[in-house]
Amino acid sequence: MADDFKYHIDHHSGLIPPAELVEARTARTRGKIGDEELRARQDQAIKDALRAQRRIGLAAVGDGQFRRRNGLAPYYDRIEGFGGQEAARGAVAELVGQRLAPEYRPLTGTPKALGRLVENETAFLVGAIQRPLLISLPAPGFVAELCDAAEPDAEALAAIVHDEIEALARDGVAYVQLHNPLTGILLTRAGRDRATLLGLDPDALLARMRAADAKAIEALDVPEDFRVALDLTTSGAGHDHQGYDVPTTTAFLADQPFQRLCVEYPAAEQARFPIGLLPPASVVALGIVDVATAEPEDVDDLVDRIDKAASVLDIDDIALSTNGPFTASPAPLTEAEQHAKLQLVEMTARYFWGNEL
Repeated sequence: MADDFKYHIDHHSGLIPPAELVEARTARTRGKIGDEELRARQDQAIKDALRAQRRIGLAAVGDGQFRRRNGLAPYYDRIEGFGGQEAARGAVAELVGQRLAPEYRPLTGTPKALGRLVENETAFLVGAIQRPLLISLPAPGFVAELCDAAEPDAEALAAIVHDEIEALARDGVAYVQLHNPLTGILLTRAGRDRATLLGLDPDALLARMRAADAKAIEALDVPEDFRVALDLTTSGAGHDHQGYDVPTTTAFLADQPFQRLCVEYPAAEQARFPIGLLPPASVVALGIVDVATAEPEDVDDLVDRIDKAASVLDIDDIALSTNGPFTASPAPLTEAEQHAKLQLVEMTARYFWGNEL
């Protein structure tokens, strides 16, 4: 059921960093402050973000990824084998775009973990708030294809992520999302067409990513109430405007091992993820609020959209969310606009689950 933690409001972890933190990062780059001062500014920004998330009632709360320079940094910084300098972007990076792949480093050697990937994030979170904790990581299949990894290297990345997930569970994290926007793109008609034009084989890409992502969650030693989701959202990258390719999506859903998925469910009906194809007992977080625009949605329209979804799926197997992390938004949202978007998710959820939230 979607109320794994007694909530139906999901989250994508990546939040807009406050201006004070952006200034501190710049000051650290210029040598005006040290690591200790930057860490203190990060701590304060995370505390503020946790308080805001707690008030909204999210299913699990995260640190906004405020310790990362971008979402891919846990791989590039904590796994040996990636090139030290950013290289010319390949076809996959071109397909997903700068917002979803803000940094591109090719694999130049065998991947080997340099310790934990995000221990610096969880160590602070565990002691900061008594709520279910969320960590989002790039899916190993996505990073492997982004960096044109050979099959053994993709398997090595998946094994590193597998060990990190188990470590996160031991840390006390309740919910991990593996973000794979490339899979989300390749399930759409427009995304597949664009991939083909770039010289890519969409079906081969999907098969390789499925294998790597499945290996990352194979035989996990985690508590029974621990959850892992495959996050297919793209923060409104626009590849869904022609709709999803039904045969491809059907085959993908029949062969993927995740019980919980995060998908896009926008205003345009033809662009919504085809939830009617989901296997029984699937839990799905519907991305109903668009982070790609600052304009707030009409709550009545959102409620109507979920009414239609509830005619297809059991309402207890649905959670609500934005359509991806705010950090990948093409719109220059303010913190206030971000908060308003999250509040829209909460307001819509309360129409369906009321005091349960």
